[in-house]
Amino acid sequence: MKRVIFFLGKGGVGKTTSSAALSFYLSSQKKDTYWVSIDPAHNISDIVKEDLREKRQIEKHLFAEEVDVEAYLQNFLKETTKKMKETYKYLQIVNLESMFDILKHSPGMEEYSMMYALKEKIESNMNNFEYIVVDTPPTGLMLKIISLPFSSKMWIEKLITWRKKIIDRRAAIANINPKKIDSDIAITEEEDKVLKELGYQSKHVTFMVELLRNKNQSKMVVVLNEDEMSLSESLKIKEGLEDLGLSLDFVVLNKEGLGKIKYSLEDKFSLPIIRMPYTKNAMDKTTLSNLGQRLSVIVN
Repeated sequence: MKRVIFFLGKGGVGKTTSSAALSFYLSSQKKDTYWVSIDPAHNISDIVKEDLREKRQIEKHLFAEEVDVEAYLQNFLKETTKKMKETYKYLQIVNLESMFDILKHSPGMEEYSMMYALKEKIESNMNNFEYIVVDTPPTGLMLKIISLPFSSKMWIEKLITWRKKIIDRRAAIANINPKKIDSDIAITEEEDKVLKELGYQSKHVTFMVELLRNKNQSKMVVVLNEDEMSLSESLKIKEGLEDLGLSLDFVVLNKEGLGKIKYSLEDKFSLPIIRMPYTKNAMDKTTLSNLGQRLSVIVN
């Protein structure tokens, strides 16, 4: 895999059109491309007129897939609950069953499942394609998804440190009086299921952190229109990424000519601006190819 290109921005500005244009163009240049969407709006299925809940080949060098967010969330909850019940089996005496069952109502579960879906789709396809093009949900949700690997990595590292201290204390108690420690409770790091699960989760989030930080591999592209609202949200994306130590690489001004903004985009972003003129038939293959050629600077 050469690069992962993320198209970010407010809903309705043309992220899907832009991701489609680049994907079809790369395919036309015989570059094996995987076009994936984690936007619950299912826009790319509408473009190709096919059900893309499973990966499908839509051109010789182009595969597309749309993550079924609701199905993925349900499976994520099922697997998470199963793992927790197995890991904390020794605590069933305090009746944690009902606590596990309310996981689906916990804040952030949708974002967490979407982060894992994104990680899984990228990791499982990175060796088979030159380019992965990602169509994303609107600003607020996507910023949460991007920030999750960073905050999770910080917390997991803390939890691993605390867990090791707990195991050390158990081992010390077991050395003094073995009868004080139940036989089902781990007293070494190697046999501790909680520590093993934390290590497993650490690998997941570390993969995403390293991918997002690798500027040779990941490109962040914000799409906006000539209106104050999409400009404002685009600047929020820029600030949100910078808070995480990340940065935008390109700005796409889509539907140029339909509106007016008071400021110079170059002054606001200090980034290359790709200008996409308004066209009535943006989904026409010839138009997509022309738009994709303009966007090809992203991968050059």
